[in-house]
Amino acid sequence: MVNINVPTVEESKTEFAVAFNGVDEQNLREVSVREITLGESLLTPGLQTSVLFNAHLHASPDGEGYVGPPKNYDDFKYKMMEIQIERRLLDYFAMQTTMEVSQRIYRISDRKLLNSSNEQFRVHACDDSLLNDARSLVSQSWKCTAPSDIVSQVLQGCAGVPSDKLQVEPCTPIRDYIAENIRPFQVVTQQANAALALGNDPSFLHYMTYDNFGTHHFKSIYSLTKASLPIDKPFIFAETGVSSGYGNPYSILKYHFPCDFDLLSDILNGIDVDGSFINSMVSSNPLAGTHSLFGNQATGCGLGGGVMNLGKTNYNTEKAQDQCPSEIEKYLLKRQARMSLLEQDKIALSLTVPWNPMLHAGKMIDVQLPRKGVKDGGDDFKLLYGSGKYLIVNLTHTIKNGGFSTTTMECVAQTAGQGIV
Repeated sequence: MVNINVPTVEESKTEFAVAFNGVDEQNLREVSVREITLGESLLTPGLQTSVLFNAHLHASPDGEGYVGPPKNYDDFKYKMMEIQIERRLLDYFAMQTTMEVSQRIYRISDRKLLNSSNEQFRVHACDDSLLNDARSLVSQSWKCTAPSDIVSQVLQGCAGVPSDKLQVEPCTPIRDYIAENIRPFQVVTQQANAALALGNDPSFLHYMTYDNFGTHHFKSIYSLTKASLPIDKPFIFAETGVSSGYGNPYSILKYHFPCDFDLLSDILNGIDVDGSFINSMVSSNPLAGTHSLFGNQATGCGLGGGVMNLGKTNYNTEKAQDQCPSEIEKYLLKRQARMSLLEQDKIALSLTVPWNPMLHAGKMIDVQLPRKGVKDGGDDFKLLYGSGKYLIVNLTHTIKNGGFSTTTMECVAQTAGQGIV
């Protein structure tokens, strides 16, 4: 294994090292790291890992005067890239100080000349489970099985996810399911579409985080917003003073609010001005020859609410069909509206803080924006509108050569866990 190390800097900054397992040393000569980017999102079951390198192009002798062959970047294909990141300053705040990543290289992109002697390129890596998903298909049926059980079986048995890197929230309904020769992650997506938290909340997600070298999660928005905060103190924005700046891990370096509300988008996704669901659904039972309308019962210019869903059910005929209840009446009606709360154009708060390995997509954070000139009264007087608890939807760690590194988060309000805009 050959290491490319960045020189150690003072402990308020970030140190990192990148290593390649199995890459010929000649292909790593005079190669340096410029930037590491690591991304997580609740809306994707993979991790986005890339490293930007600078490399010398032409012949350069080693310490003994030997000039080797030109670099062959095909040698990087399918090799393991290992990244270690540390910020020792966090130890003084009783926080996790390091992050370790070990992933498979699957792509080199954006290779271009910087000048006559140097070039730049970006190496992309992913978890093995993503490659296993791409090379596998699932053709199997389950009888009266909970979505969480199907997810655990498929991710472990077909995508090769170890049990210690899998967190699955128990859920209902128990139902029949057939995977019609589709990829493992597609099976999980179909289970997320039907899974219910507490028997009535269709807000399950399949996503990955970097903890424990890459962990798959199958959880509901409801449970995520109810979980404890990984960092027990709030992030605070201050323009000047000891509470501001890169040296304070609780400092907000910058922030903005992409969307405070979008009523038109809410209505189009089935959420009315008061936060109530206005979706409608027509279920059809071929065996009984019946059709039923659920949800919004409005009639007039049309039938039902602004969003109409159609589905096939076995309601009241499941025994005659030797099946478990399909339960579409419980999840199909609300799923679209629940997922719309996480869409990119619904991001309520975007903020950047000093790099912190304890932050992950799916975690809650507390944000305080102090109001100037107010000393008396409660938080309603002391804090600006926008202060509160938020769920991290998308997260990007940016590790710069030189030690300045940040974590940027895109968040929605905690009320999304209860289906409130």
